[in-house]
Amino acid sequence: MSSTSLTAGNMLAAVLQWVILLILLRAYVYKPILQAMQKRRETIAKQISDADSLRNEAEQLRQEAQQLINQARDEAKAILANARREGDEQAKKIIDAAQREASYRQRAAIEEIEHEKEVALAQIRHQVADLVVAATERLLERNVNRDDQHRYLEEILQDAGQLQ
Repeated sequence: MSSTSLTAGNMLAAVLQWVILLILLRAYVYKPILQAMQKRRETIAKQISDADSLRNEAEQLRQEAQQLINQARDEAKAILANARREGDEQAKKIIDAAQREASYRQRAAIEEIEHEKEVALAQIRHQVADLVVAATERLLERNVNRDDQHRYLEEILQDAGQLQ
């Protein structure tokens, strides 16, 4: 046979070499590659699990933050409403106090006016009484007729008008 032809011995040697090569590859290359791939799978699975837990935690934190924001908004609204209510109450108290003060001052002014009016009327009565007494004294001193009485009373009233 020719040297290029495959003999059963060569074939058997080639197959044996391939089997030995496969055993060696399996023992020294394939098992470490499989172990490295398994470790890589486990690492990736752990990273995915960690990412999921971080995403869940981030979502939970986002929800808590949103709740805190909503709670802060509600508190701010309550504070503003309370401040408005207190401001309205304070304004009402100030207005009521001002109205009471104005009413008090008005009553005091009216009382003072009434008092001054009474004093003025008393003075007028006193002056009228003095004028009547003076006119009576003058009339009694004179013996006059009716025309003289009218003329004389007019003079007295003019004198009284100049006194005021």
